[in-house]
Amino acid sequence: MCGICGIVSLSNQIIEQSFIKKMCHQIYHRGPDAEGYYVKENVALGMRRLRIIDLNTGDQPIFNEDKSICIVFNGEIYNFKELKKDLIQKGHKFYTLSDTEVILHLYEEYSEKCLDKLRGMFTFAIWDKREKKLFLARDRLGIKPLYYTILPKHFLFASELKSILIFPDIKKELDFTAVSDFFTFLYVPAPRTIFKNIYKLLPGHYLTVKENGKMEIRKYWDLNFEEKSLGNENDYIEKFLELFEEAVKLRLISDVPLGAFLSGGTDSSLVVAMMSKLSNKPVETFSIGYEGRDKYFDERQYSRIVAKKFNTHHHEFILKPNNIDELVEKIITHFDEPFADASAIPNYILSKQTRKYVIVALSGLGGDELCAGYERYLGCLLAEKYRRLPSFLTKKIIPALINHLPDSSQGNHFNERLKRFVKSANYPFLQKYFQIVATFNEEEKKQLFTPEVQKLIERPSDEIFYDYCPSTNHPHLNNMSLIDFKTYLVDDLLTLTDRMSMAHALEARVPFLDHKLVEFFATIPAHLKLKGLTKKYFLKKAAERLLPKEVIYRKKMGFSVPLVIWFRNELKDYINDILSEKNIKRVGYFNHSFILKTLNIHQNRKANYDEKLWALVNFIKWYDKYLK
Repeated sequence: MCGICGIVSLSNQIIEQSFIKKMCHQIYHRGPDAEGYYVKENVALGMRRLRIIDLNTGDQPIFNEDKSICIVFNGEIYNFKELKKDLIQKGHKFYTLSDTEVILHLYEEYSEKCLDKLRGMFTFAIWDKREKKLFLARDRLGIKPLYYTILPKHFLFASELKSILIFPDIKKELDFTAVSDFFTFLYVPAPRTIFKNIYKLLPGHYLTVKENGKMEIRKYWDLNFEEKSLGNENDYIEKFLELFEEAVKLRLISDVPLGAFLSGGTDSSLVVAMMSKLSNKPVETFSIGYEGRDKYFDERQYSRIVAKKFNTHHHEFILKPNNIDELVEKIITHFDEPFADASAIPNYILSKQTRKYVIVALSGLGGDELCAGYERYLGCLLAEKYRRLPSFLTKKIIPALINHLPDSSQGNHFNERLKRFVKSANYPFLQKYFQIVATFNEEEKKQLFTPEVQKLIERPSDEIFYDYCPSTNHPHLNNMSLIDFKTYLVDDLLTLTDRMSMAHALEARVPFLDHKLVEFFATIPAHLKLKGLTKKYFLKKAAERLLPKEVIYRKKMGFSVPLVIWFRNELKDYINDILSEKNIKRVGYFNHSFILKTLNIHQNRKANYDEKLWALVNFIKWYDKYLK
């Protein structure tokens, strides 16, 4: 795992090595083991390396035989050994044992079509001296990040925004449509970033840039939900277990110690179960939890059951609301743009502690999107039945009762979900799903933003969903899954996992997002994923062969954080200070009266607005660090 960056002068100016070194220094944390550069006239490539495979000869950049092609690479190619055998038969010569060199020779042999043969997580940049062309690519699912910008005289790219932001010609100009999207989703959806004219390369895409500045972006892979019949339920289970075992086995390839994050949920527990089956020694497992008043959010009793069953070397860590200001500062530094998924907090601490024991950790990320694991999927489908009730019930009596429910003192989100359900139930499908997932909906944002900011927003945030929903002929469940694959999974969960793990030079691997396994899940009929009121029905039936039922069928918590409680207790003064009238007026984008009303409603337990408040805190802290 590494960090990469580069710059091409589009006016044939010489690039100084000192600048590419500065770009690399910004992402030192991603690869503390080694650095490397290619600087030739108007092109410079750089990388920071975290040594995982081929510890002795795999440093980058790597060149082909005549040094006409050069590569810097971030990620892992799990099928590189079989690809290498094929390339050797075709006459290619290798001087390392690394997967990086395999990509380079694949490009020589197949040009852009080399991407079709790769199985793994990756971003890379190849400079083709013969064609005077830069070739950038990102893996199918977007596991690894890649940012870029094209200026009148330069093209720049990097694994993180911070390497691009130091370039003198970059203007830190806010994209207010991205700001609006952030307050809806708690992240900035690709291809936008928070800054104008800096973009994320979309998953499953590649980009080419010629010396004359001509840039092309093309899609090489996409996920299509096309249900196919394999036979009975058991046939699907057998196929899943075959593909899942292969995906986990490939991700155990490493020349350094590895382990697994273990929340005690079905997905991470399945990963640990399969690792234990494939390993000849106990698996190192890592969990984080809460104590005392926050114990409602603690899941360690289930991770302990799994750890005991598979005889793992289990490590537990406790999260408390101490030094939160310092922690938020560190987290913001690693995202470079506003990011308000609160699970970044436990992920940061868990990754930091895990890195003391291993360098690679497997994660159960992706199972919820693949197999309908979210409450909102069930809620959206139940809403279709709710709409059939008499309108005097759905529009008057039931909402009146639900909206008067107080918020839970323990931090339970059930009442808040009920309120969202009745508020959104009567909308058409896509609008309903948007209302369920939106933190601030379009009406609330009109109250949040000043009139001046509202004029700078180019389109409502819900248009993103319409862009990604290919057909109303697909089952609603598949459409929701696809929307989450294109947005939430990539720009929230995978971004969070990459930044929080790489903040500590820890490589995170996600076997559920092996593209062959993902393509298989896209063929499974919707009724096997969500059956009645049972979410992840198919995956749970498969898990029965490996896990205790008390783990499989327990209540899902997710990687939750007790912000709802902290904001009413230990962090009450902290949040009141950050959201003070003085700070809000200083930033100049928001209506303080609306924020004060939101804060009072939350602290008086009339509703749970922890996500809204956390988004505001993150934005203001980010603003002070990057724009003040």
